[in-house]
Amino acid sequence: MSSPKDETENAKLREKFTTPTNFKTRALFYNEADPCTDLENQLTEFVNSLFWVLESKRLERSREKLERVSLLLAPFEKKDFVGLDMDSRNNKKRCTGRMTKHLGDLCLQAGLLSESITYYHSAAETLKSVNDWLWLGAAFEGLCASSALVLYPNIQRNVSLHRNASLPEGSPKRTNSITPSVGTVRRDIINMLPPDEISKKYREAIIHYSKYQNAGIIETEASFKAARISVEQSHSLQAASFLQNVVFINLTLSEQEKIQRFETLSDLYVQIGFTRKAAFCQRLAATRHVSPQNPTPNWNKCYTLILQSFPGHKISLDPTEMCHDNQPSGWPALQIQLLQELVVAAKRMGHSALATRHMTFLLQTMWLHLSTSEQKEFAIQLQSLSSQCEGAPVPLVLDSGIVIPPANLSNVPVCLGFSLRNLQPHLQPRKIETFKQDIGPFLFTPIKFGTLERTNNKPQSKMDFLWVENDVCEVTLKLVNPLPLELKVSNMRLLTSGVVFESIPETVVLPSDTPTSLTLNGTPKESGELEILGYSTHTLGVKSNCRLRYMSNFLPSYSIEVIPILPTMEIKTSLPQSATFSSLQNFENVVTSASISLYNGESTECTITLTNNSHVPIEMIEVSIQSVLEASLQDQIFKWSQENLESQLPLMPNGTASLTLYLYSAANFLTSGFGPTELSSGVFGSSHGSSSIMSMSAGPSSLPSRLNSPVYSAMGSSFHGARRNELNSSFRSSNSGQSSMTTAGYRSPGALTLPQHATTAVVEGQLQLRYSGGAGFQAGYCRSCSIFITLEMLPCLQVTNWDVLPAETSSQFYLVLDIANMTSQEMELHYTPTKHMLIESHESCRIPVPVNRCPLSKLTKLYMDQNSITNNHLDLDKICSDHIANLVDLRWQLLSLNTKGKATLKGITLTPNMLDIVRMSPLNWEVSINGDFLKPQEEINCDAGDCLSVRIGISNSLEKPLQQLVLSVQFYQDHRNGTHNYKLETRVVIVGCAKKVLPILEPQSKAWHACSVLFLTPGQYKMDIKCCTPDHSTTNSSVVGASGHSWRYIPVVDVNVNI
Repeated sequence: MSSPKDETENAKLREKFTTPTNFKTRALFYNEADPCTDLENQLTEFVNSLFWVLESKRLERSREKLERVSLLLAPFEKKDFVGLDMDSRNNKKRCTGRMTKHLGDLCLQAGLLSESITYYHSAAETLKSVNDWLWLGAAFEGLCASSALVLYPNIQRNVSLHRNASLPEGSPKRTNSITPSVGTVRRDIINMLPPDEISKKYREAIIHYSKYQNAGIIETEASFKAARISVEQSHSLQAASFLQNVVFINLTLSEQEKIQRFETLSDLYVQIGFTRKAAFCQRLAATRHVSPQNPTPNWNKCYTLILQSFPGHKISLDPTEMCHDNQPSGWPALQIQLLQELVVAAKRMGHSALATRHMTFLLQTMWLHLSTSEQKEFAIQLQSLSSQCEGAPVPLVLDSGIVIPPANLSNVPVCLGFSLRNLQPHLQPRKIETFKQDIGPFLFTPIKFGTLERTNNKPQSKMDFLWVENDVCEVTLKLVNPLPLELKVSNMRLLTSGVVFESIPETVVLPSDTPTSLTLNGTPKESGELEILGYSTHTLGVKSNCRLRYMSNFLPSYSIEVIPILPTMEIKTSLPQSATFSSLQNFENVVTSASISLYNGESTECTITLTNNSHVPIEMIEVSIQSVLEASLQDQIFKWSQENLESQLPLMPNGTASLTLYLYSAANFLTSGFGPTELSSGVFGSSHGSSSIMSMSAGPSSLPSRLNSPVYSAMGSSFHGARRNELNSSFRSSNSGQSSMTTAGYRSPGALTLPQHATTAVVEGQLQLRYSGGAGFQAGYCRSCSIFITLEMLPCLQVTNWDVLPAETSSQFYLVLDIANMTSQEMELHYTPTKHMLIESHESCRIPVPVNRCPLSKLTKLYMDQNSITNNHLDLDKICSDHIANLVDLRWQLLSLNTKGKATLKGITLTPNMLDIVRMSPLNWEVSINGDFLKPQEEINCDAGDCLSVRIGISNSLEKPLQQLVLSVQFYQDHRNGTHNYKLETRVVIVGCAKKVLPILEPQSKAWHACSVLFLTPGQYKMDIKCCTPDHSTTNSSVVGASGHSWRYIPVVDVNVNI
């Protein structure tokens, strides 16, 4: 039910549309809100009424006698027939022909096609005889139209009629009666034109129309009809000729008629595929809609027609299709002008968003075809338009249903480079190495099936590095502003797909024509595959999504794997940082550094603090060191406790752990004694010379060297002097005294000297820490960072020369060292638990260090082994060298600096004669005088002329026999000035044999030798008892050496002969 208000409105509408009183028809009014139940019935009745009106007129005209019909005239023909005889024969024929043509028109309008064809054909024959060209052309046109309707009943009816939803379903439905087929009609209709004749007759009609100046409208309509029929016949060129004729017809039309004319031309040109001409006509129609002569300009129609002309101008609404492959399509100058007109039309429509979109499209697609001034001008226009309505990368839907795709401004600015950056080296994830399990035999085949295909299957856009969840990741862009003005680009973000990615906006101001690098940051929020599609910008008031697949010289996208979250760690050390790093080291993942200077032998501690500055606990930390040093030396310099560090795990967020790194300035404290050029020190120097025998200066005359003994000068035998008091105390070196006797091929002892060049060594290393935790640790990834450590090793204590001398007991020997203080400070040196001495800056001293001899238990393997001589000698040298290095403890202290350290003799070299003293003798001695066994360091006192009975026993402690041994007794006098007197024929008489040859001494067996001694003159004598072997006399030559061997009873026996 309708309300009273609605009824009042309906009454007003009826009153408004009330028909005049003289209007004999019945008017029907329908409100848009009414159900319109009888609308279809009324329309059917209306069409039926039209037919009967036409049929009544046709019947009325057909009953008239042709001799009495009046002359039908066109409006402009009245003046042509003034003064003519209308009763003449030609005029009667003209009247008859025109009326016959009129009857054909009525039949054609009523749908009686066969009757209309008959009338038109008859009229044409009659009018042709009297040269009535105007009506003859009309008769030809009617004949063509009737024939075309017969041949093409559905001409120009491409859109089927659908029932409107407003019509009720119960409305009566009418169906047409069954009509005969076209073929049947063709056989029944006489005088119907065939398809080829229709175009000819139309051409004749148009020619006849063209003879009359006032028949332009009729000629135009005939040309359109002929073109439509040619379109139906698929004769495109023929239709184009008819339409071209329309263009050349000069008519005086209103603006609306001109618009209609151009729109009709455009529609027909589109149907025959002439899109360029159709676009031209559409553009002309658009200009007529807003021309100054048009009293009612319509910018909406203008915009729609310009938009419809795009295909003919080769313009696509999608800018990605326009910019494809950078190949020009169409006519750029014309396209630029058309886009400008479209922007103006959109702006005059009041649609600012549309104007902004089209101006963005113009800049994006036509950028390469614009001059510099035009680029600047259009950029300023775009900025002005976007100030009214900001551009956004979303589609715009017009009222007509047309969708305007988004236009992204990727040319302003221009992107020259787009690259994904790896994480910083110390943050890069690394795969945790696992030991490979043995899963069976390895099968190898040289046949490679499809190797090239497999190699090339990896996409180029796939990154070969990884990103980590919740880590800030970077993409570097290289941008250029092509405009001659400063450009501000804001809200730049990365466009991604795949895993969730939080992009951080950036803003940059780009100067003109200057490449600028910009880094866009973002954080992946989950693990998986991440695809980088491009970036977004906001410039000139337009938001754009610049996708790489629509940009030249770039891959469509970049994909990268994002692994689960890993912890991060901050590292600090207790030492100052290094000023510079060595260029020879790979220090990309170095996060901090530490540097310190230590004297050789000094040690210190470096406390490393590890802080977990992430939200993930650290469950694993592994520490290792990298340097160019040998592994053994590296382990001496750098030490730490992995167990102590692991006991502090897991390291929770914001928690700290400490690692103590022990640094030791390991150095070679030994200097070669071959010459001044070889007296150098260094961490990497070797203490082994090229010769197996090291000669050196043994000291001043107060401490005789074994090199000065004439008996053993040929082989550098040890001197076993009796200056025990001098050996028991420390003493300074002096420049006084030289040995009166020298040995050929060896340096004589001289003044103690300092090394001529003692350089500072610098050791560099990287302490690497591999750590992991959380989901990343479960996935098998970790991070690695390094601490760059610079250790400067300063020269401190240097052993310039060394020698070994027999001690007072057979179980020890003296290691005599020449020690040089290489520092500028006074040094206190402790060389035994109870003895120490001070060494001035840059001075040296000589010290005797008592050392226990190397026991036979360490040498058993060598005595038992019968391998090569060289290997055994090297093993013997190493065993004795290590024995000395382990027992000698040299500790120094710089008093002014309160710096302490320890010097080692590791690597000390020993000659074969030194080895005889260092190692224990394989012989056990028993010496008795006058039946009493001699005690160590016991002196014998007797009077001149007394006869002493000497009995010597030796036993073999080895498990191998000793062959060709020579046991001898010899007396000499030591003048304590470096001279030994062995010519005692007038002072000492030996009763018996002084030497005894033992062919073989079995293991654990004992041999004896006895003789008597008579001293003729008083004095101090020394008795030297020794047992020697000639060359290659033993079963194991490595034990005694290649030049024979001798063992002495230590110490020598002192004999005091009184008066």
